[in-house]
Amino acid sequence: MNNFTKDNFHEIKSEPNWLVTWCIRFVFFSLLGFLVLSFYFLPVLFCMDGTIDREQLFAFGMFYYPLLIGLTYFVVRFLKRRKSKSVRHIKVNREGIFYELLDGTEEAVRFSQLGASSKGQFIYDVFIDSELTYTGNTFLRRVFLKVFLNGKGHAVRAFHPDLGYSYYARNNRCLRSQFIRGIKLFRPDLRISPNVYTEFSIHPETFEFDKKSYRIGIVLAILFVILIFIGIDWYMKYRFGASLLF
Repeated sequence: MNNFTKDNFHEIKSEPNWLVTWCIRFVFFSLLGFLVLSFYFLPVLFCMDGTIDREQLFAFGMFYYPLLIGLTYFVVRFLKRRKSKSVRHIKVNREGIFYELLDGTEEAVRFSQLGASSKGQFIYDVFIDSELTYTGNTFLRRVFLKVFLNGKGHAVRAFHPDLGYSYYARNNRCLRSQFIRGIKLFRPDLRISPNVYTEFSIHPETFEFDKKSYRIGIVLAILFVILIFIGIDWYMKYRFGASLLF
């Protein structure tokens, strides 16, 4: 355990990386702005290229733009409500993980609150769960850490502040590793799934970021994607007699 004990378990706070923060913000908000403007100007572009005439544009706009403005209003209201509960800072100490929110309140998952799986229906008390999230173009698998609080499964918040309202944490992996280390030290009675270590590339003995395992995972993912494209290319040659890629 890399000589970590209950006595020398030190506190870790999230550390900002402002260069990465502003780069991601610039790319994200540029794409978001382009997408929003596209919705507003798309009918006008159809009119300009002659696909529809002005009368059709006016008739369509009578329904389209009020609906689009209404949706924009509700989205803005939702984001404003969500802003107050966005994470500003994170810290992990001997008590657990603490999230400082923008409204001044604090959320916490304390080691003392953690419990065993309810009625033994799960093999492990700390495990990995996932869900599919639709991004508008494709589905992405979002992975998160799950524990038990009061006999019910609880998804632990992400180990980085909300990028739009705070910053990108350069040490988000350290925060997650420290939290897992804290469970192992302060709650040795709980069973941690081996998938927790493999999914987050955490060394099970030192609890440090396992760079070797992470790089192997990246290489395997790239090879898998390449093999998929090669398979598609072979199928296109067999089915249509023409190569899609080469």
